[in-house]
Amino acid sequence: MENKRYSSYEEIDRDLEILKLEKEIQFKKLSQSFGKTKDSLSPGHIIGGSLPKVAVNILSGLSGPIKGMALSFIMKKLFRF
Repeated sequence: MENKRYSSYEEIDRDLEILKLEKEIQFKKLSQSFGKTKDSLSPGHIIGGSLPKVAVNILSGLSGPIKGMALSFIMKKLFRF
């Protein structure tokens, strides 16, 4: 990085203000990135949107006691009862 020569305090203040704003922008970007990462690690996103649809399609093909047993098994695995 090259040393910059300033001829007035106004130039220094302007550069300091620019650096302060750049720092705030980077912090906001980091905060948003953290929020997106946190949301992507939520249980709903980890399981995925298609898995529940597949499970519903499979369960809809079953009938009676088999459907109840399958649903009970899935609930126990998901919620660890």
